[in-house]
Parts: sequence; structure tokens; C-alpha cells
Amino acid sequence: MIHIYKHRPRQRDEYVGRIDPDNGRVYSERFGPDKYVGRVDYDESQVYAHRTGPDDYLGRVDKKGHIYGHQFGPDTYIARIEVDGKLYRHIPQGRDNYLGRLENMRHPVEGAAAFFLFFNESVDTANHDDKPDRE
Repeated sequence: MIHIYKHRPRQRDEYVGRIDPDNGRVYSERFGPDKYVGRVDYDESQVYAHRTGPDDYLGRVDKKGHIYGHQFGPDTYIARIEVDGKLYRHIPQGRDNYLGRLENMRHPVEGAAAFFLFFNESVDTANHDDKPDRE
């Protein structure tokens, strides 16, 4: 299991979710059963948010760990994941911001999933609330 931790200054990092490497499903941590919020495609290095109907394509990661957000036109470089599991938001002409880390990371797409589903404010979180799913 890949565990996702959010950075908290001068405190212990907060556990926010996990990724099941067997099927690529991403879960957010909560009291009771964890909530299914998205999935990763290991073959294509792509991340999808779980929605009613078809899942939403959020973005991809390249072999160097650069994370690109999907948009109309060319995808934009917005974050990076290091080999050791540390995740950073890209700041143009500035120092990248440390967001958190992944434990037991096996593939860079897991870092992209953590970024898109837990650390990216621009992703619509309307279906990421604590309402029960019908699965």
C-alpha cells in the first residue's frame, strides 16, 4: 500500500490517503471506510478522478517525475515528484513548494495522483465530499 502524507510545518505530517498498487485505486482517509476518489493508469502514467459516469482525466507524469495538468491546448507543468516520494508544487521563477510525501512509492504516477486528488486546489472536489458512494 502506498501512503500519502500532507506536510504540516513544525508538526507531524498528516496521513490523508492511500493508493492500492494492485488495481491503481486511490482512497482518501476518513473516519469509517475510506472513500474512493480516483485511479491511476500505470501503463499510460495518467490520473483520473472518480465521477458519476466516465472518470475525469486530470493529467499525467513523465519518466523524470514532472507532473502535467490537463487543459485545453498543451498540458502545463505544475508539479514534480522525486524518486524518494517527496512532492513539490512548481513555482515559475521561484522555489518549488514542498507539499508532502508518499511512502512505499513504486511509480511516479502515484505522486501525480497524490498531487491531483489531494493537493491541487483547481480540481473540482464536488464529488470528493463525504457522501456515501453507490458501489
